[in-house]
Amino acid sequence: MTQAQTTARLLPFALASGVACALSLGLGLLSAEPTRTGIVFGSCAAALSALCALSALSVGVRSGTSNGVLGAFAIGFLCRAVLVGVGLVVSGVRGNAALAYAFAFFALFGVTQLIEILFVHASAAKSAKPGAHAVSAEP
Repeated sequence: MTQAQTTARLLPFALASGVACALSLGLGLLSAEPTRTGIVFGSCAAALSALCALSALSVGVRSGTSNGVLGAFAIGFLCRAVLVGVGLVVSGVRGNAALAYAFAFFALFGVTQLIEILFVHASAAKSAKPGAHAVSAEP
């Protein structure tokens, strides 16, 4: 798979992820101040981690191997693991704002993770040759 093909397939998923991140950030900006900081920082940390994860998946899918995709998912999880902690420390939130941070981060994480799984599924379905049948373990 060429880089142009991967980019063309990635664009709708990147846009969906971007829209989800923008909605989360917008909702955070509209919330009341005790929790606003937590929601905004959580949304920003989750958006940055989604960018890292989707970029890694783009490279992993282009490799054409399951090891490449598995490695890309591992990189995405490591980015998220680092950014959830760094974002919480940088935001300096405590109490209910820290809970709002965690909720915002993991809610957006769930949505963007689903988008990434759909991207990998769509890439695998489009790269399969027409007329090829799946290998069955049954005789």
